Amino acid sequence: MIAALFAVLGGVFFWMVFVAVRSREIKARGWGFSTRTYSRDSEPFWYWLTFSSYLVCAVWATSFAVLAARHSAG
Repeated sequence: MIAALFAVLGGVFFWMVFVAVRSREIKARGWGFSTRTYSRDSEPFWYWLTFSSYLVCAVWATSFAVLAARHSAG
């Protein structure tokens, strides 16, 4: 169960990274319901900071999913 949750979470973050690479824009979630969009051309610092944060989250969530799946199977 927890492995599936982390796998879905990793998939969501990988999808957000993929969309950011394809569109050259990334959506950043703020506090509450606010959403900001950063462009790679006009705001490169915030774009790459958000991009790298999402990528780290995607890798960690996927790693936790694999570890949880191996732990529950073994």
